[in-house]
Amino acid sequence: MRSWLSKLLAFISFKLSPAKSGFFLFIFISSFFLSSCDFFSNRILTKPVVEVGDYRMTMQDFSKALAGKLKNLDALSAKDPQIISKFKEKIISDFVVESLISLWFDEQKLTINQDDLEKELKDLQAGYPDDKSFRLALSEESVPYSQWRRRVETGLKRKVAFKHMNQNISLPSDEELQSYYNNNKDRYQQKESVQLSHILVMDENQADIVKKLTKTQKFADIIKKFSMSPDAAFGGNYGWIDQDANEELEKLFKSRVGDIIGPVKLQDGYHLFKVEQRRSRRQKTFEEVKDQAKNDVIALRQTAKFSAWLDEQIKRYKILKNAQAIDALYIETQDGKSQ
Repeated sequence: MRSWLSKLLAFISFKLSPAKSGFFLFIFISSFFLSSCDFFSNRILTKPVVEVGDYRMTMQDFSKALAGKLKNLDALSAKDPQIISKFKEKIISDFVVESLISLWFDEQKLTINQDDLEKELKDLQAGYPDDKSFRLALSEESVPYSQWRRRVETGLKRKVAFKHMNQNISLPSDEELQSYYNNNKDRYQQKESVQLSHILVMDENQADIVKKLTKTQKFADIIKKFSMSPDAAFGGNYGWIDQDANEELEKLFKSRVGDIIGPVKLQDGYHLFKVEQRRSRRQKTFEEVKDQAKNDVIALRQTAKFSAWLDEQIKRYKILKNAQAIDALYIETQDGKSQ
């Protein structure tokens, strides 16, 4: 059964990057959902699984979206029923919200300024070294340029809609801010933190050699000579790190100012850290966090208003979900070496 299903749905298979996990990901449709007619045609692929007004997401669209979210996971996680279920729910939720925003846009006769769209596209592409790198990133995610462009346009629609809905939102008074602060003091605590300088090298042996030099040479001088981090030219300042921010750096909070810790292996290489300063945990005062509290209260009111709008739109438009088809999708992985 699975052999002909894999042939039928071969377009949904993805080879994951060897650097990430080195396995193939396949999405199948349970045989209980397929009829003989569906097997000999592509009708199953074009069946809608979610419908919002005139907007439809087909089985093919849903399967590709699911594969796109799973492809960055390891083989075990990619088959975990709970993870798959959460991703399915996320795909449906995003599609419903985007569809409702598009319907509302049409109803309000709103449009996206093309100059704003082009600027947004250029700003996002500017985050890549060159056009080749940008195109390669799209290819690795199996996303055509036209689809990426639509995603960016949808994101702009969401921003415009959110701004339009919240243009008359009320600002909190000082009394409301004080009350919010009093009820959420844990949110405004300064965690214990350390300020670090560092030396970055690429392998552990080099890190051990460099660490021995710290016994006879100044740490600042060694940074200039050996660190491969771009901040080496500016003293190797790693910045302030809060406790619990990174499990690998937890040992730094048991150290004293001036101690040199490491080597510590992180994603970019091996680090030697020097503790420059420490700050103790303390409760921030209302005056210190007043602006932050104001932004937090406004954000809560905006979210509440958007949720109310969303509930209203869901009641207005007929939203259909083919739960049987969605549940029929299941995942298989295969080691890339066997291909």
